[in-house]
Amino acid sequence: MTEVTTGRRERKKARTRQAIADAALALFLERGFDQVTIKDVAEAADMSTSGLFKHFPTKESLVFGQEDDVRAGIVSAVQDRPEGTPVLRALRDWLLRHTRREAGDPRAAAFTDLVARTPALGDHARRMWLRHEADLAEAIRRAGPDAPGAGIAARAVARFALDRARPWNPHDPRAELDAAFALIAGGWPAPELRDRPHDRPRAPAAQPSPSRPPGLRERKKAQTRRAITRAALELFAARGYDDVGVREIADAADTSIATLFTYFPDGKASLVFPGDRADHIAALVRAVHHRTPGQTVVRAVHGHMTGRGPFVTDPTPDGQRALDLVRATPELSDYALRSWTATQDALAAAIAREAGLPGDDLTARLLTRYLLLIPDLATTADADARRTLDVVTGLLERGWPAALTTPPRPDEPAEDH
Repeated sequence: MTEVTTGRRERKKARTRQAIADAALALFLERGFDQVTIKDVAEAADMSTSGLFKHFPTKESLVFGQEDDVRAGIVSAVQDRPEGTPVLRALRDWLLRHTRREAGDPRAAAFTDLVARTPALGDHARRMWLRHEADLAEAIRRAGPDAPGAGIAARAVARFALDRARPWNPHDPRAELDAAFALIAGGWPAPELRDRPHDRPRAPAAQPSPSRPPGLRERKKAQTRRAITRAALELFAARGYDDVGVREIADAADTSIATLFTYFPDGKASLVFPGDRADHIAALVRAVHHRTPGQTVVRAVHGHMTGRGPFVTDPTPDGQRALDLVRATPELSDYALRSWTATQDALAAAIAREAGLPGDDLTARLLTRYLLLIPDLATTADADARRTLDVVTGLLERGWPAALTTPPRPDEPAEDH
């Protein structure tokens, strides 16, 4: 009798959760996530606010109510796969079933659009998948070879696989998953190293501009930017990112709020990341177009990254403070990832051009996406950042698990591993 009662109770609880989630999603799709309150959802579900919180602890969890089931499912796909089934095949098949279930829901496209246009939901989704990542990475590590860098490589495989849980092309998830897992398993085939037709010109080399010292205005602007960034870093380090306001930073830098936003229009988070995003994009594209002869595009991006972000081996005091803040502050981690992935379209086009591929080539886009996830992997993983860069670029060149057990390519320095 107790088992029957428990079963009924669980079924009733599941129906209540589903009714709340349905009411919330309907309101979010109608009005937008930010315009709907918890009270609105409770009223639509005909229950009290306190009753709603028993089922959903946060507003964001109303949208992602099945995350525990997802984590258990994808980890089980690796741990409990049939004997003889490769890890990547088990992962790919689970993700295909998952995306097909979502594609069968008529609200899936609207839901995906809601998440894409709501920063709070996008950030919550990313953190949700990161929680899955640690468990999945451990399952992959246990299933793979016991070799140096195995933990880092497993974390990267988990990240890349989970990144496909929201396919770019919901109408053909199989094609995208097949391309993604072919890249993870076999690595980038480096078509840019093959002989190129004479009628396919390389991008023209950038002409160096005549060197001249910066003028008074440029020096003053650079000085102001540095003062604002330094003031922000010192206040954040002393009191924590969340407890410092923009006005306090402006006062500490002896400038106005208007001037601060002139230099940092993206707001508070951008104060930790000095530099122009357009310059960042242009530098990555140049690294690919003007790499040394015989060098892969993966190795060119690796070389570019070594002197930037978390990969600097001897950061300045300000640089170290910024890295520590990014690691400790989810909002800054989200912003750093967005800053790197903002280069995605331009870098993918550059890689496709160098490889002689169509501009919208799927594998070039996937490779670009995975390369640009490396800085975030380096700040969330426990391993040394430079070691993470070396291991993950090796994985993208040679595939998993081969990258852990086979020699590097000729242009890939062995000491990186």
